[in-house]
Amino acid sequence: MVTTVSALDQPFDEAIAFFREKAAIPTKSWRDVWDAAHSKMFMVAGANTEALVGDFQSSIAKALEQGTTLEEFRKDFDQIVKGHGWSYKGDRGWRTRTIFETNLRTAHAAGRLAQLTDPDTLEAFPGWQYNHSGALHPRLDHKSWNGTVLAATDPAWKTMYPPNGFGCGCFVTPVSMPALRRLGKKGFDSAPDLDQLGTDQPRGVDPSFAYNPGEAWLRQTAPGPIAVSAREANAAAFVNSALHGKWPDGSWTPVGVHADEVASAIGVEVGTELRLLADTIRTNAGDNIDADAYATVPRQLVKDGKVEDRGEGYFSISKTVNGDSWRANVKVERDGTKSRVLLAKLIREAR
Repeated sequence: MVTTVSALDQPFDEAIAFFREKAAIPTKSWRDVWDAAHSKMFMVAGANTEALVGDFQSSIAKALEQGTTLEEFRKDFDQIVKGHGWSYKGDRGWRTRTIFETNLRTAHAAGRLAQLTDPDTLEAFPGWQYNHSGALHPRLDHKSWNGTVLAATDPAWKTMYPPNGFGCGCFVTPVSMPALRRLGKKGFDSAPDLDQLGTDQPRGVDPSFAYNPGEAWLRQTAPGPIAVSAREANAAAFVNSALHGKWPDGSWTPVGVHADEVASAIGVEVGTELRLLADTIRTNAGDNIDADAYATVPRQLVKDGKVEDRGEGYFSISKTVNGDSWRANVKVERDGTKSRVLLAKLIREAR
């Protein structure tokens, strides 16, 4: 059971798992990966080959697992840059600190959230307190949130769970009801106003940080009721990128969430995701199934389609969608009490 949280703590399994499960993605700009996508992808802005990004990821993973320092990362950085002949933008000191601290802080934040949302921990500590880092040059919004205690279930945490920008060292600590009273509070505080007129960017949150890294990670990876609801736009973009080779084999996106009867028929928990792998998209590229179909049809099939058991973990799910007859062939992979469901093939039946 978790009792305290610090901005940067000793390595722990949840933080390491969060980081290790990321796919290394080459990019041209930091804008190529946005908000919650960071919970599934590791990138270094401008690092444009998988090998280069992979070496950076290994160095950060070493820092998480072994507690290596920024100076040690800088030595790795210099060797990686030299070995790949990479020409990067920005000052070395600023660039290395940003890469190192941002990745460690988001990994720790995600791992800590996994601990804080354990049912026993939530029962003992139903509140979370926002803590400012004490930086000498603070973001004024972050400083104003210092000491705010919100219910752990408050929707504001979806956006303002730290870190909330490059260099942000803010952190969250759990609060029990007795501790809340000792703070002189009769109940939880009201969430700060995060709206900014004329923009979708929340107040006090830097661009590409308007997400909760732990929630995004847990909802992307965990089967069951908390599984993410597949977003059509994200799925379509993933398919198009995968077709152009921008996602490595093994990368995936959710394209549906299994509802009651379908989940029961294939033997998984309600809410388990249907995942589409990048390599599956490329393997089936000749089937003339466009990105929009991948984004919209599977979610309808797993909602209330007709299921047929084909043996050895394979099932077909059929339904008429927008006047066309569709079938998804899916594979259920089981590991102890956990299951994952993969879309093996999407088929438009002949009329």
